[in-house]
Amino acid sequence: SRLQKDVAATLRSLHFEVFDEFICEETGYSIDAVITTKNGNQVAVEVDGPSHFVDRLPTGSTILKRRQLDNLGKRPLLSIPYWNWIELSSEEEKRLYLEREIEVIISKSQQVCI
Repeated sequence: SRLQKDVAATLRSLHFEVFDEFICEETGYSIDAVITTKNGNQVAVEVDGPSHFVDRLPTGSTILKRRQLDNLGKRPLLSIPYWNWIELSSEEEKRLYLEREIEVIISKSQQVCI
C-alpha cells in the first residue's frame, strides 16, 4: 500500500536496514517490514491500514497476528495505526515519530521480568 511504502521510505531515511514483506519463519506471517538498527536490534513493523480496525479497535485477525508475532517471533513488534501516520504533516514529524516508537519498543523488549 502507499501507506506502507511511505513508512518504509521514512525508515530508510533514518538509515535502518529495511526488509520489506518479511516472512516470519516461526509463524509463517508476512510482516510489512523488519528493520535492523545501527546497534543490531531487529524490530518487526506492521503498518495497519483501515482494514485492520473497526471503529479504531483492531479486528480479531489483527489481534491474533500481533499476539502470535509477540509470543513466537524473535523480534519486538511495532504496530503503526494509519490514523497516527496520516496526522504527521512533515517528513521530520514522521522521522521523529518512528525514532520514538522504535526506541520505546526496543526498550520494552529488553526489560527483564523478575
